[in-house]
Amino acid sequence: MNLSTKWKERIAHWTERPFLNKLLIWAVRLIVPRQRIGAVAVVVDSDGRILMLKHVFHPHAPWGLPGGWMKRNEAPADGVLREIKEETGLTAVIGSILLLTHDKHPPHVSAAYLAYADPSPMTLSAEIIDADWFAPDNLPAPLLPLHKKAVQAAML
Repeated sequence: MNLSTKWKERIAHWTERPFLNKLLIWAVRLIVPRQRIGAVAVVVDSDGRILMLKHVFHPHAPWGLPGGWMKRNEAPADGVLREIKEETGLTAVIGSILLLTHDKHPPHVSAAYLAYADPSPMTLSAEIIDADWFAPDNLPAPLLPLHKKAVQAAML
């Protein structure tokens, strides 16, 4: 179907009306697929060490970066700061985004950020077995592919 510019402008004008705009928003909610979003952070201290956590729920690669699933309508940067706080009790500052990927198992979009924190005493959540700061060239292995790529991107 090829709509003329005149008709496209009319449709755009109609969607400015409150009722039709709300209808459009509901149509998007019903039709557009949703996607899980996860976020991790390469948390670096002033000595250049990276914070690694030993997770209860990662049996094949127990050590990894802090992070997790975003809550509904939560920005990934805010969510990863929340996850750092929940998992370790540390307060961090977000730097740049390092990666944005799509994974198929389970289907989700992942964001990886650079973050900065001081190595103060940590209070670990129930899902974290251990936490420590590691030199970038001495990280525990194996790492999940996203975590490995995020660390590599942070070290550039």
